[in-house]
Amino acid sequence: MGKTRTSIRDVARESGVSLTTVSLVLNKNDARISDATRQRVLEAMEKLAYTPSRLARGLPNRRANTLAVLVPQLQHAFADVYFGELISGIYEAAVDRGYRIILEVARREYIRRKEYMTLLEDCSVDGILFLGATEEHRWLSEFDGTDKPLLIVNNHFSQWNLHSVVCDYPAAGRLAADYLADLGHTHIGHICGPRGMVRTSEELTDAFIERLGERGIRLSERQIVDGQFLVETGKIACDELLARNPKLTAIFAANDKMALGAYQSLRGVSKAPGADVSVLGCDDIPTAALADPPLSTIRMNFVEVGAASCRRLLDVIEGKESPEKMNQRIPVTLVERGSCHSVEGARR
Repeated sequence: MGKTRTSIRDVARESGVSLTTVSLVLNKNDARISDATRQRVLEAMEKLAYTPSRLARGLPNRRANTLAVLVPQLQHAFADVYFGELISGIYEAAVDRGYRIILEVARREYIRRKEYMTLLEDCSVDGILFLGATEEHRWLSEFDGTDKPLLIVNNHFSQWNLHSVVCDYPAAGRLAADYLADLGHTHIGHICGPRGMVRTSEELTDAFIERLGERGIRLSERQIVDGQFLVETGKIACDELLARNPKLTAIFAANDKMALGAYQSLRGVSKAPGADVSVLGCDDIPTAALADPPLSTIRMNFVEVGAASCRRLLDVIEGKESPEKMNQRIPVTLVERGSCHSVEGARR
């Protein structure tokens, strides 16, 4: 692991003064600071080999015209289609407004050293967009109730007051329930996301179960299995669903990857996806249309979520929008393909 750049926070800690005092010394606005304190700050900078950014040192009231896109420490995160579409939307909106983006991975050491704060305090970036946030990311509480420009992309938290832009997951759950109920399905299984981790995933599942109940279809715990949003975990979850409920005629998966995993599971017990058991996904990733049969799904416009997230954060940064925290939702749509059929039309 490479050496982490010394931050203004490190200088403040080393010299025993506040971040404001270090900033004043950096910008030569330190007339009211004692010679002893000033010297202590300068000695700390020399000891730590601190090199202030151009903006931190000379242009404290100017914007960097740069945003940081922060993702969790996941294997091949930037290669994942979900993150890729969100980042594409962010990039297009940023360029349109004359901004650049930098990509950062929230590794354990990165979080321990609070480098996300350093980016803002050193004026290296004007704001942060965080993708892939879960309940494990407790450090986000540091932004609760502050005016520091951070926005959560495609998730939100009830316990913290933060900006967020998300797909309309409750609407997606209702769409899925109505679609399968309209096709005559009453024996339905659900592969959900990891419970207690992602609020939007819970909203999807809660809305799906509630709407089915309104349609007279009760989903028991035996008909719901957790997954981890991967093809492999979708297969394992579907294996368990089928073992528990041999009469299932339809499965709704909380994302397309798990739906494609359900395809594998069904074929493993000589059932044809679509013909024997209807499978409905959620996301509409590019491979959904190429599956055999093409996967019916709830389309989440992740490119637009990324773009709307970027526009919202920039409007707050530039003073075009109220800094009041808000949760914006992006509409979703049903995409019908070949993986879902009516109970009457399904192969007996």
